[in-house]
Amino acid sequence: MLERIPASAVSRIGNVVSDVLAKHDVVHQIAPEAELGRLGMTSIDMVELMLGVEAEFDLAIPAADITLQNFSSVAAIAALVSRLTAAV
Repeated sequence: MLERIPASAVSRIGNVVSDVLAKHDVVHQIAPEAELGRLGMTSIDMVELMLGVEAEFDLAIPAADITLQNFSSVAAIAALVSRLTAAV
Protein backbone atom coordinates (compact mmCIF):
# COMPACT_ATOMS: atom_id res chain seq x y z
CA MET A 1 0.00 0.00 0.00
CA LEU A 2 2.79 2.47 0.87
CA GLU A 3 4.53 2.22 -2.49
CA ARG A 4 1.95 4.58 -4.06
CA ILE A 5 1.98 7.12 -1.22
CA PRO A 6 4.64 9.84 -1.08
CA ALA A 7 7.17 9.24 1.68
CA SER A 8 6.76 12.85 2.77
CA ALA A 9 3.06 12.25 3.52
CA VAL A 10 3.86 9.14 5.58
CA SER A 11 6.53 11.09 7.47
CA ARG A 12 4.22 14.04 8.17
CA ILE A 13 1.47 11.74 9.44
CA GLY A 14 4.00 9.87 11.56
CA ASN A 15 4.99 13.19 13.12
CA VAL A 16 1.36 14.01 13.96
CA VAL A 17 0.94 10.56 15.55
CA SER A 18 4.17 11.01 17.51
CA ASP A 19 2.99 14.38 18.80
CA VAL A 20 -0.27 12.86 20.06
CA LEU A 21 1.49 9.88 21.68
CA ALA A 22 4.15 12.09 23.28
CA LYS A 23 1.45 13.41 25.62
CA HIS A 24 1.38 9.90 27.12
CA ASP A 25 5.17 9.74 27.32
CA VAL A 26 5.19 7.28 24.43
CA VAL A 27 8.18 8.33 22.39
CA HIS A 28 9.53 5.88 19.87
CA GLN A 29 9.72 5.25 16.16
CA ILE A 30 6.32 4.27 14.83
CA ALA A 31 6.24 1.78 11.97
CA PRO A 32 3.76 2.82 9.25
CA GLU A 33 1.84 -0.46 9.64
CA ALA A 34 1.75 -0.39 13.47
CA GLU A 35 -1.78 -0.54 14.89
CA LEU A 36 -2.34 2.77 16.64
CA GLY A 37 -4.81 1.30 19.13
CA ARG A 38 -2.08 -1.00 20.42
CA LEU A 39 0.21 1.99 21.01
CA GLY A 40 -2.09 3.36 23.69
CA MET A 41 -4.16 5.84 21.68
CA THR A 42 -7.54 6.61 23.22
CA SER A 43 -10.66 7.75 21.40
CA ILE A 44 -9.86 11.33 22.42
CA ASP A 45 -6.36 10.89 20.97
CA MET A 46 -7.91 9.67 17.73
CA VAL A 47 -10.03 12.83 17.49
CA GLU A 48 -6.91 14.90 18.13
CA LEU A 49 -5.11 12.87 15.46
CA MET A 50 -7.89 13.47 12.94
CA LEU A 51 -7.81 17.22 13.63
CA GLY A 52 -4.02 17.22 13.38
CA VAL A 53 -4.10 15.45 10.02
CA GLU A 54 -6.71 17.90 8.74
CA ALA A 55 -4.54 20.84 9.83
CA GLU A 56 -1.30 19.31 8.51
CA PHE A 57 -2.74 18.69 5.04
CA ASP A 58 -5.26 21.58 4.97
CA LEU A 59 -8.20 19.33 4.24
CA ALA A 60 -11.53 18.34 5.74
CA ILE A 61 -12.05 14.64 6.25
CA PRO A 62 -15.65 13.72 5.35
CA ALA A 63 -17.64 12.13 8.18
CA ALA A 64 -18.04 8.93 6.13
CA ASP A 65 -14.24 8.54 6.07
CA ILE A 66 -13.77 8.88 9.83
CA THR A 67 -13.57 5.17 10.54
CA LEU A 68 -11.39 2.92 12.66
CA GLN A 69 -10.11 1.29 9.49
CA ASN A 70 -8.97 4.61 7.97
CA PHE A 71 -7.24 5.59 11.23
CA SER A 72 -5.84 2.18 12.19
CA SER A 73 -2.23 2.98 11.27
CA VAL A 74 -0.01 5.66 9.77
CA ALA A 75 -0.19 3.76 6.46
CA ALA A 76 -4.01 3.72 6.54
CA ILE A 77 -4.15 7.44 7.27
CA ALA A 78 -1.64 8.12 4.49
CA ALA A 79 -3.80 6.16 2.05
CA LEU A 80 -6.84 8.19 3.13
CA VAL A 81 -4.98 11.49 2.73
CA SER A 82 -3.65 10.40 -0.65
CA ARG A 83 -7.15 9.53 -1.83
CA LEU A 84 -8.65 12.77 -0.50
CA THR A 85 -5.96 15.01 -1.96
CA ALA A 86 -6.14 13.25 -5.33
CA ALA A 87 -9.88 13.96 -5.44
CA VAL A 88 -9.30 17.72 -5.15
